[in-house]
Amino acid sequence: MTSNSYTDIIRTIKDDEDVEDFSENSDVEVEFQPSKQSNKEKKDFDTAFKFVSSVNEYNTDSWNDLKKYIKRKAKSKTDDKIKKILNTEINEEDIKDEDEDKSDSEVSISDDELKHDKIKEKKDKKKKKKHPLQEDFFDDSINVNTDHSSFYEMNLSRPLLKAITDMKFVHPTPIQASTIPIALLGRDVCGCAATGTGKTAAYMLPTLERLLYRPSGGTSVTRVLVLVPTRELGVQVYQVSKQICQYTDIQIGLAVGGLDLKTQENVLRKNPDIVIATPGRLIDHLKSTPTFGLESIEVLILDEADRMLDEYFAEQMKEIIKQCSRTRQTMLFSATMTDEVEDLAAMSLVKPVRLFVDSNKDVAFNLRQEFIRIRAGKEGDREPILAALVCRTFRESCMIFVQTKKQAHRIHILLGLLGLKVAELHGNLTQPQRLDALEKFKNKSVDILVATDVAARGLDISGVQTVINFVMPAVVEQYIHRVGRTARAGRAGVSVSLAGEQERKIVKEIIKKAKNPVKSRVIPPDIVDKYRQKLEKLETQIEQILNEEEEERLLNKAENQANKAQKLLKGEKEPVRPWFQTKKQRKQEQEKLSLSKKRKSHFAEPVNGKKRKVKVKK
Repeated sequence: MTSNSYTDIIRTIKDDEDVEDFSENSDVEVEFQPSKQSNKEKKDFDTAFKFVSSVNEYNTDSWNDLKKYIKRKAKSKTDDKIKKILNTEINEEDIKDEDEDKSDSEVSISDDELKHDKIKEKKDKKKKKKHPLQEDFFDDSINVNTDHSSFYEMNLSRPLLKAITDMKFVHPTPIQASTIPIALLGRDVCGCAATGTGKTAAYMLPTLERLLYRPSGGTSVTRVLVLVPTRELGVQVYQVSKQICQYTDIQIGLAVGGLDLKTQENVLRKNPDIVIATPGRLIDHLKSTPTFGLESIEVLILDEADRMLDEYFAEQMKEIIKQCSRTRQTMLFSATMTDEVEDLAAMSLVKPVRLFVDSNKDVAFNLRQEFIRIRAGKEGDREPILAALVCRTFRESCMIFVQTKKQAHRIHILLGLLGLKVAELHGNLTQPQRLDALEKFKNKSVDILVATDVAARGLDISGVQTVINFVMPAVVEQYIHRVGRTARAGRAGVSVSLAGEQERKIVKEIIKKAKNPVKSRVIPPDIVDKYRQKLEKLETQIEQILNEEEEERLLNKAENQANKAQKLLKGEKEPVRPWFQTKKQRKQEQEKLSLSKKRKSHFAEPVNGKKRKVKVKK
């Protein structure tokens, strides 16, 4: 061995020795500017590979477990149509270099498109006002400790600790550190925390710990009910819960809309320990599935309670809570504390412990907020600006929020024709299609997810780097929920919002509330013009795809009607599923809720300290 080889050995640092500081300056802010896409090298061996000790451990996959609930395979022909057009164009072109590897996701960018965007800081001159928290019926006698630095200090069992270690949980978040010890005491909890702070693990860990000590043998009963507002959030909570309890014998059932009804009924008949459900589908099963009931519920969890009340679930929630055991433990979690949430808390909680870690009225501290102004008469620039952003700068792990389902589908086609890997998520898709889009985005099969606000609440998609608001939402709260998809769990993130003249008021409000400097981005006009011309050339192909899809939709509709008619002729009728309300009662409830929303809109946001009355047409 030569003397030079000793330099590779790690040695001990002496007490009096000076060590050079190689750490980065945290004060230097990263500027997100256009760059050429670098080719990703394929590795022969994954350095993160880990051997497992058993076949069961190897087969633990929450997506595969979820697939038993899916009746039909997801069908998405849009990507096939986009690929067909792109392949046709490549064949028509005279390819000079045959050895060049053209990937579906690579976007060719010319040198003139690398011109830097202008970024400057936006400032608010007005002083910020503090909004005091409302005092209510909470029990403040219990000392809430948020100083736990490790899950090992929380008296959790080994199977749970092993699972969260596999999930790379290191330190508990503030909501987890405060909730877990209180929930283990069996106390009712009213928790308020920002999105992305780990609420699911905060309530699921103490719940699973309690279930580990349930009586063994005898008839199986459902002891825990988790209510969520949306199908997607239900699926996410189910997956996280399955991962946490992977080393236990605890059984979990899922009851949400859009998934196979018969499979759900079979699972619920077995009375799993935990049921995760949306209110509507749960009531459907309560009325139609024999042997399944809520009399034995020991723990009731209301997740995203404010969203459930927004979705006309108020009466359904009351019906469900009424059927649960009165001696249960109840945990209510909400991103925002509204009057409706407080009413629900008063009805469902008994002497709850208040855990207000963050009322979710601010964006994440590590979020960089940028705004692009759309000037008057330039509304047509939205699509070229969006295309310039995702082709030049924000190409990976990017979520784009739009207002309508039609808009989401158009942008999916548009960006796909530009060579990007895109998926869409909205209400016009079937549940298998939605799950397929989420799975592709989570495992990096697609780089961009175009979504309506159905995905803006509660979904925890790890690694989202950028959120783009194609159109600003109506209220600041919705903006906070959207940008909350990035900068989660302590990671950094970027939000870029396109704001027109009519949206300037909400932008000013966001700047006023911002704790960190807000940036203004200006894309060079010649770049916008270049992308406008690109999109104009694609318009014919976009129309072609939309027309083909409309023809297919009408054909499928005609086939379904024909099949339905044949069943009626044969005397086959679908059984009518009972409901706890009549059609008239449901209509009255919706009218009542719509009226209350109109009354609230009588008074707009305060302007210069005064409330401005807005006339509502009768």
